[in-house]
Amino acid sequence: MPQHFLSPPFGLPEGRDARLVKHLEDDDWASAITLLRDVVTPQTTTWKWLVLLAYVRFRDAADVMPDELVDASREAVQLLHRAMEHGAPHDEVAPFLEAVERTLDQLSRGEEALLARLGPGDDPSALNDEELETICFLVDRSNPARAAKLFAALAARQGPLATAARTRAALALARSGAFEAARPELEEVLTQDWSKRPLSDERLALEAAETTLLEHASGEEFVALWHLAEARGKALAFPFPSAWPHQERLFARCLSLHDVPRARALAQRMEEERLELPRALAERLKAVRLEQV
Repeated sequence: MPQHFLSPPFGLPEGRDARLVKHLEDDDWASAITLLRDVVTPQTTTWKWLVLLAYVRFRDAADVMPDELVDASREAVQLLHRAMEHGAPHDEVAPFLEAVERTLDQLSRGEEALLARLGPGDDPSALNDEELETICFLVDRSNPARAAKLFAALAARQGPLATAARTRAALALARSGAFEAARPELEEVLTQDWSKRPLSDERLALEAAETTLLEHASGEEFVALWHLAEARGKALAFPFPSAWPHQERLFARCLSLHDVPRARALAQRMEEERLELPRALAERLKAVRLEQV
């Protein structure tokens, strides 16, 4: 059989070829993305690396992170055009590029149609709960303050999405820079019963609230919040912190507070749980182990 144009060897540095092949065989798109992002830079001209990153980024969103599919498709299109500029075989790349562009066009049209149904002043009365939730996430990409108001409108409907919407409204408000305004609702989140909400995305919302509060705490308040979050995570079989972005944010917060033991424990956990770590993060973890912080 003829060899596929993306077959190894890839020529990746430091023995990454074998690791990437294993990630691709396991459909471990997140690890593949991490590995390739350490190699692909704005100056990269190796077209095979560009196509590989486009592929794993698109597959990760399509298979695992559908909320990111629009952004992933846009990035993939840019990467594929760069790859063809640097010699990627057009006849081989074109079918994938066309599929990504078709997906992006369909998603963009759907988003535009949905956004067009928002009434004057972002009146969501013409939308059902699921449609409004989708719009909230769309708006949150670029305007978290606006998203906070729309999430609050969804929460006010008191439907099955209300509790999570209240949490996400507070998180969006905090991301907009208005943490003090968001604090009371974020603290209220910690008092709620999450035991009957088994979905991981809902528990991630709880963890995001805990992470945001911890990023603005210090001293005894920080320690108390950390212990509470750990206890809640254990009770929910969702060890705190579980999400990779939350782990990295809290690792940085521990370092800023000179909480070396907690930072070292997080570093060990990240190294044990992940098959790939970004180079910059790996170097910081190594510094913590050596107490060079």
